[in-house]
Amino acid sequence: MSDKTEGKGQQIKSAKRHITRRDYLNGMAVFAVGFATGAVTMRSGFPESDMPVEAPLTEAMLETSPTLPSDYYPPTLTGMRGSHVGSFETAHSLAWRGERPAEFADLDEDYDMVVVGAGISGIAAAYLYQQQAGKDKRILLLDNHDDFGGHAKRNEFHYQGHMILGAGGSGYFGSPSSYAPETKKIIKDAGFDTDELKNSTEPNYYGSPIGLYMPGRDSDSESMVHGDWMHAWHGYGDYRGLVKKLPFSDSEKEKLLGFIEGSRSLEKELPSEDLKTTVRSISYKTFLTDYVGLKEETCAWNSIFDLYYLAGFDCISLSEAISVGLPGAKVLSQDVLGALELGLSEEEQQQGASDKDGITDQAWMPDGNASFCRQIVRLMIPGVASGKTVESLFAARFDYSQLDRADHPVRLRLNSTVVNVANNPDRSVSVSYVQQGKSYRLKTKRCILACYNGLIASMCPELPQEQKDNLLYGVRGPMLAVNVLLRNGHAFYQDESQIYQCPTSPFALVTKAPPVAMGGYKVTSDPKDPMVIYMLGAPAAGIPNDGSLTTRDIYRMGRRDVYSRSFESYEEDIRTQLTGMFGPNGFDADRDIEAITLNRWAHGYAYNRFELFDPAWPEGGAPYELGRKQIGRISIANSDSEARSNLDGAIIAAWRAVQEQLS
Repeated sequence: MSDKTEGKGQQIKSAKRHITRRDYLNGMAVFAVGFATGAVTMRSGFPESDMPVEAPLTEAMLETSPTLPSDYYPPTLTGMRGSHVGSFETAHSLAWRGERPAEFADLDEDYDMVVVGAGISGIAAAYLYQQQAGKDKRILLLDNHDDFGGHAKRNEFHYQGHMILGAGGSGYFGSPSSYAPETKKIIKDAGFDTDELKNSTEPNYYGSPIGLYMPGRDSDSESMVHGDWMHAWHGYGDYRGLVKKLPFSDSEKEKLLGFIEGSRSLEKELPSEDLKTTVRSISYKTFLTDYVGLKEETCAWNSIFDLYYLAGFDCISLSEAISVGLPGAKVLSQDVLGALELGLSEEEQQQGASDKDGITDQAWMPDGNASFCRQIVRLMIPGVASGKTVESLFAARFDYSQLDRADHPVRLRLNSTVVNVANNPDRSVSVSYVQQGKSYRLKTKRCILACYNGLIASMCPELPQEQKDNLLYGVRGPMLAVNVLLRNGHAFYQDESQIYQCPTSPFALVTKAPPVAMGGYKVTSDPKDPMVIYMLGAPAAGIPNDGSLTTRDIYRMGRRDVYSRSFESYEEDIRTQLTGMFGPNGFDADRDIEAITLNRWAHGYAYNRFELFDPAWPEGGAPYELGRKQIGRISIANSDSEARSNLDGAIIAAWRAVQEQLS
């Protein structure tokens, strides 16, 4: 029987369940593993009685209690998560049709600060405000989802005595050494030792071969080729042997080899009149097809950058492609390389993109950046979970009934979609929201909006139209993050690879947990043990662009597709892809898949800038910079406001908004 999980999601029981039919230096290496977000398996040393109580969420449960019940525990919900049903409908009615309730019940609640959005930026804003304004300040966080963390979503499975954690979106600390001082401070203050986190990941994980999976080709070549593709795409290592195995014609393989190693001249020279303009106005796909001479289907050999841009090669410029590590520097003249203005030597240009050293600056946690959010929430609301250390965090069972208590200075209210925020003449701010079909209004001295820019434009009617236009300019790219619980890892561990690129499949990246070991967690690679496979998809990357569409258009189309598809259709894609990849190793989807958690992020990465379609904005004049201006006692903090979808960007936005409020 298929899971009908479009609603509140489902819980996975310990008993077997059958489911029928589912980031120019360092270059590709960083991105390849940067998206390989963790799902860490722990041989549970904790008694079953200490495990979270698995009870499904019900509307009746939420409607009849002012606080969440003690058995409310969304991390264990499976099925459709992320932008789940119940989290977006009210927001869409507001953004699309300007609809909001005509009347609101006024709550007898008064706050020093209300933060709209309990993702990384919102939780960080609440914490920073509390630290700087005083721990006696009353703070309320409001979020439309049934769990906090935003994209930093914890997926938690319990199966046969194991607790297995996975990330449902924001996966890792990125490169902490490059973070702003403000970000480093909050990470340290929260108890995270980034050196310890980095050292907790087995280095061999990063050095393992990559499996390149390209099925369905009319060729005698292999559909799965294992090797050091990070170096191979730049003409290092056994690149010739690897390319020879790809499912392309012999003539296309020779073209590709000449392109990779730089022995082949361009079939068509790049216009030389204004090279600085040329490299920014030609798409990377056009460069590959019209100038390198590759067939369109041959260009589908790298999927990591689909995940970096959440769009295809026809949406990024030649300049952008080379600057982030895609191959091509070896066939470009020195004049063209100079026009790219990379600030790198020729040797760096040709070798830096295949350098793996920067990977070791990645800091992981078993449930991704959900741990950061959980730790900050635990510091602000101590009663929510026992323990204080980061090591104790991963096994901590959070009591969601403690999140929204009147006797706590900090409260976090879930399932609450804000529809109106307005400055009042008395210097207060009114915040109106909808929760479980009921409408409420409250007052606060200050407010920080840590939600999407696209909603803020509708949420704050008093904003000048120019600011609204700037808020609406950026369109978030859609993405999918999937965790698949397998009854064991027999089929996965038969191959030498731990990371798979799948450029012609629905999910561009497939991997397992990076081997992280901290605190009470022990990583298992025993094929007999259950495991979680992690899959990432970029739904908009496959939408063709003949040049008539902007990347924003492509993102909108991808977003519509994401919202229109059922869990069952995604489940079919997941099952089919995993069968194609691991079926030769004995994988049987009907037998081996125990549960699927699909995190649908229709509004995924924050929009930055695409050279092909966006003007070169002056410093301080980008839409995201103009859109984030403070409005009275309302400030804006989100990754949109920094045009960066990472932990550093979210925290810097929070820090900026708090300084506005306190200045």
